[in-house]
Amino acid sequence: MDYKYIEQLLERYWEGETTLQEESILRTFFSQPDTPEIPENIQRYRAIFVCEQQKEEPLGEDFDARILEQIGEAPVAKTIMLKDRLMPLFKAAAIVAIILTLGNAAQAPWDIWEDPREAYVKAQEQLADTVNVLTTIQAENVSDTIQAPAKEKSTYLE
Repeated sequence: MDYKYIEQLLERYWEGETTLQEESILRTFFSQPDTPEIPENIQRYRAIFVCEQQKEEPLGEDFDARILEQIGEAPVAKTIMLKDRLMPLFKAAAIVAIILTLGNAAQAPWDIWEDPREAYVKAQEQLADTVNVLTTIQAENVSDTIQAPAKEKSTYLE
């Protein structure tokens, strides 16, 4: 049997130039029972055209219920908080801050004072200044938090 027509149809099929009628000819040709005379180069396309003809039954209305029954419990959606979502950004910001701090520390001159006692006194003064500034900031924050609820209570009473 001469399969040149089928080969031509296959070439046109792969180029996207076949009509619906020509595609149905290919489907009927490949849906015939296996015959030993079909050459291997054509036989390898059988699965493509036979697969298109096989129709599967729909899943049905109770498919989800059956699957959930087999699993055992209903899926629970995971809630993601905003802080969890932004945590990688917080970590990246902390790393950048550390790198910048270390970079600034590396640029500071280390041999300012030749006398170690003078350096120690100067460091103690700077530490005291830092503690004073932090204490002031904390005191302001505490007073703000104490005053804020008092203002809110007064607005509720009005």
